[in-house]
Amino acid sequence: MTAEPVTVRRAGEHAILAEYPDTTTVLQVAAALRGLAPPRLREVVPAERSLLLVGTPLSTPDELAHLLTDLSVRPLDLTGGTEVVIPVVYAGEDLDDVADLLGLSPTALVDAHTATMWTAAFGGFAPGFAYLITGGGPTSGPPGRGGAAGTERTDRASEDLVWDVPRRSEPRTTVPAGSVALASRYSGIYPRPSPGGWQLIGHTDAVLFDPSRREPALLTPGARVRFEARRGRVSASSVGRLAAAIRPRTGGSVRVPHEAGSTAPRAALTVMAPGPLVLLQDGGRPGHARIGVSRSGAFDRGALVQANCAVGNVPLAPALELLVGPMSLRAEAPTVVAVAGAPAPVTVTRRDAEIGHLELSAEVAAGRAIALDPGDQVEIRPVTRGLRVMLAVRGGVVVPRELGSASRDTLSSLGPAPLAAGAVVLVGPEHGLDAVAWYGAGVADGRAADEPDGDAGGAGPTGPQPCPTGLQQSPAEVPILLGPRHTELGQAAVAALLGQEWTVRADSDRIGVRLEGAPLPVPDGAGSQPSEPMVPGAIQVPPSGLPVVFGPDGPATGGYPVIGVLTPEGLDLLAQAAPGSTLRFRDAASRSE
Repeated sequence: MTAEPVTVRRAGEHAILAEYPDTTTVLQVAAALRGLAPPRLREVVPAERSLLLVGTPLSTPDELAHLLTDLSVRPLDLTGGTEVVIPVVYAGEDLDDVADLLGLSPTALVDAHTATMWTAAFGGFAPGFAYLITGGGPTSGPPGRGGAAGTERTDRASEDLVWDVPRRSEPRTTVPAGSVALASRYSGIYPRPSPGGWQLIGHTDAVLFDPSRREPALLTPGARVRFEARRGRVSASSVGRLAAAIRPRTGGSVRVPHEAGSTAPRAALTVMAPGPLVLLQDGGRPGHARIGVSRSGAFDRGALVQANCAVGNVPLAPALELLVGPMSLRAEAPTVVAVAGAPAPVTVTRRDAEIGHLELSAEVAAGRAIALDPGDQVEIRPVTRGLRVMLAVRGGVVVPRELGSASRDTLSSLGPAPLAAGAVVLVGPEHGLDAVAWYGAGVADGRAADEPDGDAGGAGPTGPQPCPTGLQQSPAEVPILLGPRHTELGQAAVAALLGQEWTVRADSDRIGVRLEGAPLPVPDGAGSQPSEPMVPGAIQVPPSGLPVVFGPDGPATGGYPVIGVLTPEGLDLLAQAAPGSTLRFRDAASRSE
């Protein structure tokens, strides 16, 4: 049989969002697409009633939409997945209130929750969070009630219970890790401390997400889940058939692996003073949104490519992302570095003063290869404008990978911790000056043509092309593509978004950039919706009408409508939007017509 989408909407340059009538159909289509494995389809991310298709940089929305035409699907088998038993202490803060909402006693609620076979349908807002459904999942119809309040139904079969539990009217600022919760006909477990509005009924010590495991997420889509009531504190070692796989990571030193016969990483630099924040970033870890893991990676991907190009690395090799500056480092071996992104002056103090110190202006330093000898000290001084500087080192920075990437994800804490004073920067082998590559126009906005995941990059088109350059002057004019929810928000909201200057708020970061301005008019009922997959650069509009733009570490799903998505060029510009600076959005589609 075939499953045609209700609607197909654009979600940026290389992604589409398809809507279906229910969760079961979404999961059927997702399974069919993964079975086909089209070459230009990078990721398939299901949600409650929508499916996100993310293509490679050479894909088009029309090409992705064509994959959904006359697509054959099979009935969803919710009985064949791995079964996981989760031990729970049912003593959540909202247990009594939820029982009352469903017309049950607390004991009957626990009995029903443990007697129900749940299925992990799709990932959520944090790595390891899974939306658990019963049976075929929610339909497009209005949610049912569990029964009249106060009506005792201890004899009712758990499979007949409609788990219609509203979210809290005011979300908690922090929900403890391991909290077992209910909301909107779903059950779920918070894998890490985070804000949340679900109703808490219990707690488990099961480790929901551990990147050191072969399968990092304990509950992957399709897994069957049973909850088991326990008294007192539970242990991760008691978690059903996967107990042996649950091994929380421990502290201590980590060896950087390298293959036999290859050159071991060598110390190139020592951090003398890191400045406000220094993170390791590369091309990110796309392909894991279905288990709640964001893409992450360099915020200004164009700057990452430019700096790597200058020192002869592949475009998306790991490099240092500096916030504002200053930062000072000492060379421990002969090496070559380059900076790009926000303009910043660079000073090199030579160990051998006869060679001559360097004082480079921000304009001269941008994208310039700087040779260092052992003992030389280099200082990246505060930026003259913008926010983030990328510092590349010849050979590429070498650190242990998590899910194939060296990037630090500030939302999930994946990847190496921020660099501190005394940290030693290890690099891979050099290949000589003749290895400095000329990359084509496909990398000018930070995208190696059809690049693979992580930092592997790609040579892109052949032929002599210059390294990418340039940071636009402030206030930035940020190109976006409208959709997927601009029609629901209305033309007045679109006009207000494009018709004013927005100020970047001080509480912005790599997860989301919050904007201040005249609030967008949000029609009644349009300020929230079933959770949908998100992409970096998505402009969410909450009920307040003040947009929030997701950065590379933004959550994989969200519940507010997205009025537009930044282009790759626009995301690079947003990376340099410092608190207090202003920007304007422009419709990239209308400008190109």
